[in-house]
Amino acid sequence: MRRYWLTGVWGILLLVATSCQAALAVLTPTPSATLTPTLSPTSQLATVVPSTPEPSALIVWLPDVLFPLDDDSLSAVLAAEVNEFSTQSGIQIELHRKKPDDVGGILSTLRAAAVVAPGALPDLTLMRRSDLLAAVSEGLIYPVEGRIASAVIADLYPSALRLGRAEDQLFGLPYLLDFYLTAYRSDTITLERWTFANILNAEVSMAIPAASAVGLNDVLWLQYISAGGLIPEPESPLNLAPGPVLTILNFYEEMVEANLITRIVVDYDSPDDYLQLIADGRLDAGIISTTQLRDLADAEVPLAFAPVPSPSGDPLTLVDGWMWVIISPNPEQQALSGRFINWMMDSGRHSTYANSIAIPPSQRSSMRRWSFEGLDNDLISELLRDSPPPMPEVSASSAARALQSALTDVLSGDMSASEAAATALSP
Repeated sequence: MRRYWLTGVWGILLLVATSCQAALAVLTPTPSATLTPTLSPTSQLATVVPSTPEPSALIVWLPDVLFPLDDDSLSAVLAAEVNEFSTQSGIQIELHRKKPDDVGGILSTLRAAAVVAPGALPDLTLMRRSDLLAAVSEGLIYPVEGRIASAVIADLYPSALRLGRAEDQLFGLPYLLDFYLTAYRSDTITLERWTFANILNAEVSMAIPAASAVGLNDVLWLQYISAGGLIPEPESPLNLAPGPVLTILNFYEEMVEANLITRIVVDYDSPDDYLQLIADGRLDAGIISTTQLRDLADAEVPLAFAPVPSPSGDPLTLVDGWMWVIISPNPEQQALSGRFINWMMDSGRHSTYANSIAIPPSQRSSMRRWSFEGLDNDLISELLRDSPPPMPEVSASSAARALQSALTDVLSGDMSASEAAATALSP
C-alpha cells in the first residue's frame, strides 16, 4: 500500500474496492502532532500507520451496517480508537468495509478467497451467529480462546457469551448485540406487563415482522418458546406442542378481529417495513430489533421499550449480534488479533462506540455506561441473562414451516386459530 505523508493533520487515500464497494483510507500521523481526523465523504475507515519502525500489520474487515460510509461521527470515533491502538502498539491496522450478506459479503468472500486467494483473507472480522456457525463447520475461522483476556470474557452477559460458542469452543467474541424489543408510544400506552391479555384489553395497535422466506420467523419462534414450547435438543426434530401453538394463534386471531393488527403484516419481512409508522405515531407499538434503535432516536412521538409480547409478559428475547472472529491461521497474527480485540473491548472504548451507534454492548461494565432514551438498562440486563440465540436449524424444519403457515392463515383471515392449529399439528 502506498503511503502519503500529511503534516499535522490526517490524510485520506481512497482505494476503490471491487466486490463489496468498500473504501479504505490511510491515516498517517506525524510523530508529535495532535491529530484531528479529516475524513472524506466517501471513506471513513482508516489504516493507521505508525511512522517508525516498520510495524506489524493486521487486516480487519468491518460490516458496513455497523460502520456506515456516510456517518462522519461514527468514523471519527472508530478512527480515534484505532489510531490510539496503533500508536501505542506499533501495529498497522488496515480496515476494510464489507457487505455482511449475500454475494460479495463477508462469509461468501471468505469462502471464495480461502480456495483461490488465501493471501487476500483478513486477520479478523465481525460476523453474526448464523455465519459463525457456517464458518466453523467449513473451517474458515479459529477459536478465540487463549487470545482474549479472561476479564473480558467474564464481563460478557451469559446470552452474549453463548452466541460465540460452537463445538464446545469459543469461536466468537460478542461486540454489539441485536435482539428483539417492543417499541411503543409512551404518551398513550401504560402497560406494566406486555401480556397477550393486557394488549387486547388496552386495544394496542401493533405490527410484527410476520413474513419468513426460510421457515419460521424469529418473533413467532420466540413467542412459541414463551408460551411453553420446548427448544429441541441438538440434532433433534421440532415437535410442536398443541397448547403453545393454539395460545399464539388465538392471540393473533383476536388482534385481527379487533383491528389491532392489519393483514398487511404477512408481507413484513423486517421491522424496517413499518419502522416509520412507529416513529410518526401511526402505530401504538411494533416489534423491532436493537439495530433499529438509532433510526428511532428522532421519532415524532415519545417512545419506550418493553419485552416482546407473550402470554406471561416475562422478559425473553432472541439474542444475536456481531462477534469478533479470527481468520488467520498464523499464530503470530492470531496473537495480534487478540490484542486488537482486547483493546476494542475495553469498557470505555466499547461503550463509546456502542453509544455512538445506539446498539447495546455485550459487556456488563460497558452497558453501565450505555444509554438510550426510553430503554431501561435493567430490562436489557434481564433479557441478556438467559435468552436463547436464533436457531436457524429449527426455523427451517417442516414443523416450523407448518407453524409459519398457520400464522399466515390466521393473519390473512383464511383460517380460524383452531383450524390453523389443527393443520399445523397434523402429521
